[in-house]
Amino acid sequence: MQKTLLIPIVILLSFAAISNVGCIPLLVQREFKSISFYKSDEYNNTGVHRVLLVPFTFETNREKVINEVTEAFSIELQKSAKFDIVLPRGFPEELLLQNDLWGKGLVRAETVIEAKKRFKVDAIIFGTITHYKPYEPPILGMKVGMFSTVTGNVIWTADTILDSSEATVVRLVKTYYRTNYQRKQSLYGWKIILLSMKRYAQFVAHQVIATL
Repeated sequence: MQKTLLIPIVILLSFAAISNVGCIPLLVQREFKSISFYKSDEYNNTGVHRVLLVPFTFETNREKVINEVTEAFSIELQKSAKFDIVLPRGFPEELLLQNDLWGKGLVRAETVIEAKKRFKVDAIIFGTITHYKPYEPPILGMKVGMFSTVTGNVIWTADTILDSSEATVVRLVKTYYRTNYQRKQSLYGWKIILLSMKRYAQFVAHQVIATL
């Protein structure tokens, strides 16, 4: 009977051609502003040009929230111009359900293989929404992970909860507003970001993507 291989997010699992298990070093996390993140040497030394972004998952399975946050992340990732972004239109439903496992910190090797075969991508990004409060002051938490489709390794992870009632987060919002919005664009000024969960989700995504 063929066994399903699961890749724990808390370790790096190396395997040649997604088959042979190699060394298993622990992830070492670093702090970036209000974000805990890890980026491997493999990411730094290997060219990642084309990335598949799988829709985020949310424990309540609210499609509107999932679409809102996934779109915000996709917009900010494209604005960063770091990769060509592929959205999984036509991705088999059973593979989209992989995000249920990702929320528990696991990824099936078969999913990584399928992504490489079907979409010709160098990496695949999974994400989950960990905290969501859309009314003022908004709060959004997300956890994302990027897996190489060549080695199957975890090459980047980031985890954050940004609560706009905190002074440190407000300072980040003001900086984001100054660099991403035209002056006098709104009577609300930087507070316009706090009045729309779509805008706030883009702000949070921007902070996470800055760790790449």
